[in-house]
Formats: sequence, C-alpha cells, structure tokens
Amino acid sequence: MYQIKTLEIRGYRDEPLPHTFYEQEESASEVALLLPGMGYTSHMPLLYYPARMMLSLGADVLGLEYDYNRRKDFMALPGEERKKWLLDDVTRACRTILDAGSYQRITLIGKSLGTRAMGHLLTTEDQLREAHAIWLTPVLRSESLCRQIKEWGRPSLIVIGTADPHYNQAVLDEIQGATDSEMLIVEGADHSLEVGGDVLRSLDAMQQVVHAIQSFVTS
Repeated sequence: MYQIKTLEIRGYRDEPLPHTFYEQEESASEVALLLPGMGYTSHMPLLYYPARMMLSLGADVLGLEYDYNRRKDFMALPGEERKKWLLDDVTRACRTILDAGSYQRITLIGKSLGTRAMGHLLTTEDQLREAHAIWLTPVLRSESLCRQIKEWGRPSLIVIGTADPHYNQAVLDEIQGATDSEMLIVEGADHSLEVGGDVLRSLDAMQQVVHAIQSFVTS
C-alpha cells in the first residue's frame, strides 16, 4: 500500500509546484517521475495507468500537475521564457527526488510537452545516466528533442500512434538506430493515443501501453 503526500517543491519564481507524491508504506528503491502534457494531466489514462503499474511494482511515484494552459501569466510570455519556466519546474522536481538519496533507480514517464522536459533532464542531470525513459507521444517535430534523445543514447521505450501529427517513421528509425530503443507504434492512434470513434480499440491501445511499460521496466 501507499500514502499520498505533498513534498516541498518550489519551481519557477520560487512558486510552489503543484504535484502529488505517492509513497510506498515500505521504503522504495525506485521512483517514477510523471511529466504530463500541456493539457494532458497526470490523472488522464496515458499517465494514470502507468502510475498504477509503477505503484504495483513497489515504486514511489511523483506526478507533476503543472497548469500552464490555465495560467494567463504563462501563456503571455514569449516562447523562451515559457521554456525556462517549464525547465525550472521539472529540474527542481527531479532534484528533490535525486537529493533524497535513497532511490537506486528513477523512471521518467513523459507525455508530449513532458517529453521536452525529459530531453532536458536526461542530458543535464548526470544522476539520470541509468534511468528508465518512457516517451509517450513524443514531439518528434522538435529537432532539439530528437537530438537530445540520441545524445542521451540509452535504450528507451517510445510510444506513438500513426495518426499523431508528430509520427514520423523515418525519424523513429533514426532514433532506434542510435539508441536501440523499443518502439510501440499503435495503428490509427492520435496524440492522446486514442483511435477516433472507436472506444474498444482505444482501450486496447491503452492495454498495449501498460504491457509495454511493464515489460520495459522489469526487463
């Protein structure tokens, strides 16, 4: 079993960073950091079920709950300042976990915007060299993100649908060649990894994702 707690995490401009921390009753050797999308929260299916999977495997879970799309002060900023805000937030959250010092392994699970955060963390934090990285619907149109994934260089799990506007098989092949990563490509799935108008196929896609994550983190 686990308990829900709030940690002392301050991000950009020293503001409290919204989050939920799920802590195992017995000391855990692994923690998962959930990095959601702009409008896709840690409580939505693509992050909710992986979080439950990690909890069932005995890991602690820190789910960030940034609400940038609802903040006028964030949306009014130029792109570079918004990027700084995001990276300040996720860096401080990650360092809160790393500074705890008791975890032998950390798993990063990012969705969309969260994959940009992952790219930054994995290429700037030396303690993440042995991390598990799970990229859910990564923003492959970003050349800088693709470069960071290849720069980090370790095998990851990449999940994307063929109806996602960021899907690009040539880019995926290039990343796989550089990192020997595992790929789960869901036919007909969009950027939420749902198959439009087909609930059963969408549920099947979610089951595929959870199975792939379980296999990846336990191998």
